[in-house]
Amino acid sequence: MSNLLEQASLVLIPSGYKEDVVYSEIPINGAGDMSFTRASNGTRINSQGLVETVPWNLVTYSEQFQNADWFGGGNGKPTMTDNFAEAPNGTMTASKMESATDGYQLRQNNAQENTQMNLSVWLRTNTGTKTIQLFLNNANTASQNITVTTTWTRYEVSGLVTTLSGSGRNGLNTLEALTSGAYILVWGFQLSVGLTAKPYFPTTDRLNVPRLTYQNGGGGCPSLLLEKQSTNLQYYSQQFDLWSNASDLTVSANATTSPDGTQNADKLNENSSNGYHIIGDSNFNSTAGTTYTMSFFAKASERSYARILAPASSYNTDYAYFDLTNGSVSVSSGTASMQSMGNGWYRCVWSLAAVSTSGGIGMWIGPARNMTDAYNTYTGTSGSGIFVYGAQLEASSYATSYIPTTSSSATRVADLSTSDTIQTAQTFAGDFTFFVDFVSFTTTDALGPTNQMIIGGGNQSLGATYKSYFWITQGSIQLTGDSETSIIVATKTFTANQRYKLLVKRNGTTVKIFCDGVQVGSSATSSLSITIRSIGWSYSNNYRFNGLINQVVLSATGFSDADCQSLTTI
Repeated sequence: MSNLLEQASLVLIPSGYKEDVVYSEIPINGAGDMSFTRASNGTRINSQGLVETVPWNLVTYSEQFQNADWFGGGNGKPTMTDNFAEAPNGTMTASKMESATDGYQLRQNNAQENTQMNLSVWLRTNTGTKTIQLFLNNANTASQNITVTTTWTRYEVSGLVTTLSGSGRNGLNTLEALTSGAYILVWGFQLSVGLTAKPYFPTTDRLNVPRLTYQNGGGGCPSLLLEKQSTNLQYYSQQFDLWSNASDLTVSANATTSPDGTQNADKLNENSSNGYHIIGDSNFNSTAGTTYTMSFFAKASERSYARILAPASSYNTDYAYFDLTNGSVSVSSGTASMQSMGNGWYRCVWSLAAVSTSGGIGMWIGPARNMTDAYNTYTGTSGSGIFVYGAQLEASSYATSYIPTTSSSATRVADLSTSDTIQTAQTFAGDFTFFVDFVSFTTTDALGPTNQMIIGGGNQSLGATYKSYFWITQGSIQLTGDSETSIIVATKTFTANQRYKLLVKRNGTTVKIFCDGVQVGSSATSSLSITIRSIGWSYSNNYRFNGLINQVVLSATGFSDADCQSLTTI
């Protein structure tokens, strides 16, 4: 494998990234780096197997304090001079802070309700010591008076934000005057979920940050997560105590540690009555015939079972019933699944077409029941229940990554963009090998693209010259050259959420396709030109990839059949 990689003109193994960019392993001069667009937050599974917002630094312009996203309070905003001095990382990105008196504030409104949070920043003086206050959630959650010295030090303050105060303000408050001769240097502001400071992640507008996810619970190498746009229609996805309806059940907020690693999971507690023991919320109306996917994270406590109530479904014939002890699911209609998240947590998913235009989402808890019981009533034991977190309702045939909400729905826009992604186009007029290791989330989704583009020629605005494609559909693999000249079509049936290793290579005028260690197609063709400018997208959102990219290799060498079989073997 190493010898083959040495022949490659591009190797993408998702590992390094920053805002707007995924770095390639080959070449190392930046020509193979992939531009990236997603104009919203998103979540991933990090290397510890925890659900994490990307980017995890909730502060915008974390090193640019003259930016309008930073505002003042009290006596005003301190005078900030960006790029004034050397920062802890050796760059000239530290900012000078001056204030006429005490009581000047440098702040943003980033705190999140019902969340454990940590605020951190590097500070030092140019001479002597100065005192300053670091505050979280307008100082109603936590604050700390700090003596700043001439040595760069990362200071932090943390706590559980319950109710937002002062619109969730976080920042610095000067406690004495800072003059042009005796000032404080500021660098690397960060607000993140959790009680301890995460590694610093620099931000500008916080948009377009790639999601490198450890989809199967952490460890090993990450994958580049690419998803369609989706909206979580369920309000208060982490605050079940604010749901509109509950019967024979109460909610204990922040009862245990959730899949994001903080103490913000709720507990659903049944009472002792002979009743439904159900909680629900109907903040929207479903559309008859539309497929919805409901998902939530759940963990057994005294009870081990949960049942989802689907929007506009028939209670006595439509159900998905989840056993939180052994990870099994029973479903009468639609499709359902469970994914272990570690520490006893499961993500429970159910997809079903709505039968009418009404309804909301809900769930039962309790002991194992006869699923022909339309109402699923039983006599409860006061205080017995299950833990829950992260409810999601999407107009989709499958669940996408978790999208947190509060008092309204929230949308995560699609990964990638309608522009080119690889920094410098690579054109192959002679021999070549293209290899991809991937997982596709769907091949038949009527609400998203069914044509899964692996690599492509880029933006249509570039003209016909750059219309090259290597893509899959349900039932075929297709390779098309520049000017949309067909080269080869191979027959192959793909299964959603299954890993594949796919390769196409040309030696002379012969093109062959290999998948999972087996040759699945071949064609004799002239030496057509193929230009590659993008990964996971090509000129149209109808050809956007939804899934995980584990590795991409492009080479101007046609590998041997034996190497192709070896490289694609799972």
